[in-house]
Amino acid sequence: MQIPFSGLEVPSLLYLLVLLAGLVTVVALLYATRPPLTQRTVLAFVPWVASGAALHVFYQLGLGAQQQVYPAWAEPLFAAPAVYVTSFVIMGAVWLAAVVVGTARGGEQLATRYLGIVGAGVLIALLGLLVWQSLGPALSPRPVVPLLTLIGTAALTFVVYVLIGAWRAWVLAEARLVGGLVLFAHLLDGVSTAVAVDVFGTTERSLIPARIMEFAGTLPTEPTLGTGWLFVVVKLVVAALIVIAFADYVREEPVRGNLLFAVVIAVGLGPAMNNLFIIFLGI
Repeated sequence: MQIPFSGLEVPSLLYLLVLLAGLVTVVALLYATRPPLTQRTVLAFVPWVASGAALHVFYQLGLGAQQQVYPAWAEPLFAAPAVYVTSFVIMGAVWLAAVVVGTARGGEQLATRYLGIVGAGVLIALLGLLVWQSLGPALSPRPVVPLLTLIGTAALTFVVYVLIGAWRAWVLAEARLVGGLVLFAHLLDGVSTAVAVDVFGTTERSLIPARIMEFAGTLPTEPTLGTGWLFVVVKLVVAALIVIAFADYVREEPVRGNLLFAVVIAVGLGPAMNNLFIIFLGI
């Protein structure tokens, strides 16, 4: 029987306790220090989300391509869903350090800049490691497809956001950057999934996307459009509704609104980047 989130692995009790302790500690310290949570902060989260996806891909390499990257004791920390907690704890620790350094240098706003710079550096290093791993004989890298997927999704996001603004101008004025990031993240998830399924024949493991694409396979559009297009449409509609429904929340409660949108972005961008990395590596 297919379950809603197949492929997820529950770590042992010891690892659960370690992850929980790290999560609680970081959240408590962030709550105590109350660092700025602006739209720029949400943007600074993006490379960290992509880095988390890359960390999980290294774990998948050890399973599929028989190229063990992590020592055996660390592997459970990078399986799904543990990798999401691991990534957040690492990012949270860097964020706290950025707050300390930024405050010492005369402004808490510097913390956002430092968080983004370090996150970009970590992501670039991980991308370099992915490229190095792709040179192995067991893999067949496909760099063009992920790049075209990114460019096409960015263009589609721009068009959709402009259309939403033409219909409801206040949405762009209130949601601004985080609204566009929500659309981009979930469109990228939909498009990358469609590419993986329709172009490379990957089997979708999660129940809801699989059911949507299974239904699309019964439609007369299947011979020409494949099955992934309907999942893209569903992701687009859901993301657009979230942006429209909560745009005013970002204005009225900027900290909570930005946090909400950050979570929604991570839920879409993490799997999307994982899809792109897997497509690139050919696993």
